[in-house]
Amino acid sequence: MKKRSYYGLLSTISLSAFGDAFGLLAMEWLVYELTGSKLAMGALALSSGIPELLLRLLGSPLSDRLHRVRFMACLAAIRLLAIALPLGMGLAGKLQLWHLFAAASLSGACAALFMPTAMAVIPGVADSRKLVRAFAIIDGCKGAAALLGPALAGVLTAASGALPALSINAVCYTAAIATLLCLPKMPKPSPRSGTFSVPAYMREIAEGFTFYKQFPAMLTIMMMASISNLSSVAVWTMMVPYVREVLHRDAAAMGTLTTASALGTLAGLGIISLLGEIKRRRFVMLGSLGAIGLSTALWGLIPSFPFALAAVFAAGVLGPFFGSLSSSLHGRLVPGNLQGRVNSIRFLIGGSLQPFGAFAGGAVAELYGVPALFLAAGLLPLLCAGLALLLPGLKALDGDLSALEAKTRQSGGTFVAQSAIAEQ
Repeated sequence: MKKRSYYGLLSTISLSAFGDAFGLLAMEWLVYELTGSKLAMGALALSSGIPELLLRLLGSPLSDRLHRVRFMACLAAIRLLAIALPLGMGLAGKLQLWHLFAAASLSGACAALFMPTAMAVIPGVADSRKLVRAFAIIDGCKGAAALLGPALAGVLTAASGALPALSINAVCYTAAIATLLCLPKMPKPSPRSGTFSVPAYMREIAEGFTFYKQFPAMLTIMMMASISNLSSVAVWTMMVPYVREVLHRDAAAMGTLTTASALGTLAGLGIISLLGEIKRRRFVMLGSLGAIGLSTALWGLIPSFPFALAAVFAAGVLGPFFGSLSSSLHGRLVPGNLQGRVNSIRFLIGGSLQPFGAFAGGAVAELYGVPALFLAAGLLPLLCAGLALLLPGLKALDGDLSALEAKTRQSGGTFVAQSAIAEQ
């Protein structure tokens, strides 16, 4: 049953990622067609990102309070309804800009808890000794979905417009919901004693932050992730203007670039799976972020489509060396009763700067041009990763983690006891 649950979650995550590849390209393309404004494209990402950040903070206990699989199905259903708004208005010939912003806001709010909840389920259905491989397979399937999705979305958008791509997104969400509802029954979260109260709920939110207070090295890693994500979202939000104005190509070229990134991610996942357990986690994780920044900076200096393909492929190869190691560290070190909250806080910290990166990216590209944005977006994580390598506290993440795992198990029991006493 554990294997069936794991592969069911794997299918759900892959379907969602495949659909999102279509939906994201379609909505960005529609905004650019309606306005022709880079700032409006940044604002679209901001309208999605701010609700996502707020719900990750305020809704983080829900992943530990509710039945996680059913909760994911409800979130996917709401995202399906959000996509139906611009799709229906577009088919009726009445699409307006606010329809796209409303869909982005609602979808972003639901996405805030979808992946953290899925990540909270994985340690319970995967072998604890193979968490790096379990998360790498998930990242690989997401990468495979991203490999096929953008290329097909680009071709479909170039041939038939953006609305058919939105309909593919809706079909994928429908299939993901059906898959979740067919999964074997999983244990429900432990019931909370006493009645619901705002102070108790706020304490549960605070417990998600307590993990990072106890392990400041993990907080530093997630802060580095936030800087890298800021740069990445600034670059990819401006991909449509880059393709059209710098490379002078169409939607198919944009899909090809995204596919090259996904192909690189698959290659990187294959390498990290062959390497197995990595002991020098600090150097590998920060080194990968710095190398991604370098490739992005060079990408901005060389306005060539072949070089852009090489740069996004290289960044894709390097990405899993941070992502899979970070996921496995959280899977091993976070107590089971805190997985939902800590993963929500993890995604909150890692994505905290993304909305502002998207908006700032649009502003910088509008003022100084897209190549200047790419150069700045590459130098920022490169410099920050170099400085972080000098921090002695990160050495705790290297080598054997058994002592840290024992410490977190003890802390998990302490958190439960303290919560029960507080609610009484």
